[in-house]
Amino acid sequence: MKNQKQNKFVTISISIALIINIAWSFYNLNKFDNIKVNFEGEYYNQLLYSDLGPTWIIADRFKKKLDNGESFFSSIPAYERFLLPSILVGYYYHLIDKEIFENKNENKKVIKEKNFKIFLLLFQILIYYSSVLLISNEIFKRFDYQKSKLIILFLCLEPSLLQWHSSFWSESIFLSLMILAFFILLKKSEKAFLNILLGFIVGLMFMQRSVSFLYILPICIYFFLVFKLRLKPLSFLLIGYFFVTALIGYNNFSKTGSLYFVPTHMTYYGYYHYFAHQILADRKNISYPEASEILKNNEMDWRKKNNININNTEDLLKNIKYRNKVFAKEIIQNPLYSTQLFIKRSVKTSIIMPLWVNKKYYFDKTDPEAQNNPKEYYNKNLIYNIPYTLFIYLFFAIGFFNLFKKIFINKIKDPTDNFYIFNLISILYFLSIVGFWGNPKYFTPCMISISFFFAEGFFSIRKKYFRSQN
Repeated sequence: MKNQKQNKFVTISISIALIINIAWSFYNLNKFDNIKVNFEGEYYNQLLYSDLGPTWIIADRFKKKLDNGESFFSSIPAYERFLLPSILVGYYYHLIDKEIFENKNENKKVIKEKNFKIFLLLFQILIYYSSVLLISNEIFKRFDYQKSKLIILFLCLEPSLLQWHSSFWSESIFLSLMILAFFILLKKSEKAFLNILLGFIVGLMFMQRSVSFLYILPICIYFFLVFKLRLKPLSFLLIGYFFVTALIGYNNFSKTGSLYFVPTHMTYYGYYHYFAHQILADRKNISYPEASEILKNNEMDWRKKNNININNTEDLLKNIKYRNKVFAKEIIQNPLYSTQLFIKRSVKTSIIMPLWVNKKYYFDKTDPEAQNNPKEYYNKNLIYNIPYTLFIYLFFAIGFFNLFKKIFINKIKDPTDNFYIFNLISILYFLSIVGFWGNPKYFTPCMISISFFFAEGFFSIRKKYFRSQN
């Protein structure tokens, strides 16, 4: 009887989420696919500007190699930006034998309108809710029935998670892979296959979004908490993970002649571009563009002195090392400014966002108000952004303190304790990235971990309320 209730609840929750996402996907494509945006001198569809445009260019190169009869592995590009999204998009268009680009706007290439993009969105929607369906049974096994229902509802319908499945950004499949990883973690199995698979999934997470390159570390900590000094499970985990990263390294070396693992685009811009520039601006009391110009001129001088051509991968990697040194120097020499900026970005981003993330990426390029008064445009939405996020964090905080008190003060043991500790570490991992980059979309994965604390906090308040009523 209980299983029937569980299945019914999960079916209804996922069905509602599917209807919302599918309708939203058709709406987005219908309204925005025909709008072209001039982004850094190139024209892209409204839904595919910023990082997505270059990602689809890489996908097109991959597709063309497949079309010309090259093997799948020899066609895979070097890791420049988002590797797995480029492979998925390119292979999809190769299978259906449709072109990605067309010539418009004075012979400039733009991504075609109405070229079956909807099936890419439907695919990632299906993948995400299949992962939720898979983990739901494990959640019901490990947690209280009512808490489990709220966690599943949160994963299905929480807006900052929901928003990504009807966009072409890499978050949706990344979140799907993360939930699959959580599914295996909840099992706490020592089986070789499951742990190798977990390592493989974490490797795919890195291929999908490079910010998870070190996400293997929180999982290793979880393995030490669960399995203590039994090294077999950890060994299998690392075998799966390093298998993927070794393939990435080999692929990069075979394509460029240089051995590297992290995408060149991320490391080239990365923390240097988003953090070092701002530190310099703050401590010299100058604008961000002025700081950028100073660092740009210093870098150009260094390139001339060392005869660096960044179109060459080997030289590009040298340039990346130079930027990393500048970034490290700014932090070491300016610890106060660095700490202040890190905290400011972490707090501001996590509270004001992530609810508005996807809307920003869609609408600010077409809304005249956003173009003319961007600050006022975003401030206007704080009316519901901040109350919403504070509502989520209130129950998160209650859940966190309840669990802290139970585990560390009252010394009450529970099989899920280690999983909660892991989730806290996971939140801190992504929050640290947000602190450096200042972009709220990097915070979105935290919401999966927050869902467990949120349910704990919500039902602890509910219990106290009913107790007082009685």
